[in-house]
Amino acid sequence: MAEPVKELDIMLNQIAAGLPLDIMPGPCDPANFSLPQQALHKCLFPGSSVYNTFKSCTNPHCFELDGIRFLGTSGQNVDDLEKYSEAKDKLDFMERTLRWRHLAPTAPNTLGCYPYTDRDPFFIESCPHVYFVGNQDKYDTRVIKGSEGQLVRLVCVPKFSETGVAVMLNLRDLECHALSFGTPIIPKKAECDIVEKAECDIVDNTKS
Repeated sequence: MAEPVKELDIMLNQIAAGLPLDIMPGPCDPANFSLPQQALHKCLFPGSSVYNTFKSCTNPHCFELDGIRFLGTSGQNVDDLEKYSEAKDKLDFMERTLRWRHLAPTAPNTLGCYPYTDRDPFFIESCPHVYFVGNQDKYDTRVIKGSEGQLVRLVCVPKFSETGVAVMLNLRDLECHALSFGTPIIPKKAECDIVEKAECDIVDNTKS
């Protein structure tokens, strides 16, 4: 894992030098497997972590930017919900979790989570303006209206390693669009195997 992490640090270093940067762990990253995932240790990013613009965050992650409330996950909550429920698309699953006011309705039964006894960290206390999930197969978005008239922008953020697609969001009107950087970094046939300590090996199935 050392070389890929070094390359990632170089890329993040260039971004953090000029822009605020939040990074969240995912299912194949060197972090705890159960939700909520703790922030990736800064020792993994010796270059980019020296900037005060760099912030290693938890998964799920909630933050506010210019008065806009964001709530997001790395995708495990809706991916697991899809295994045991039916919907037209991932946005429908996202909308359900918002209306249920719970980010991870399948935890702890089928989605690993830390055993809290005094509180539920997945309970949605306040409605966000933007709700996003990462590591999805494709980009998708929708605006939904809450029971009190509040508007929420739902965003499925695609796997950049497979699609080469990032998502741009306008904070003024919450309009968003996909931005393609061309050739994917990792072939779509590549598989990610989760091993102990949530370390990830990339296997190229195209050679088999």
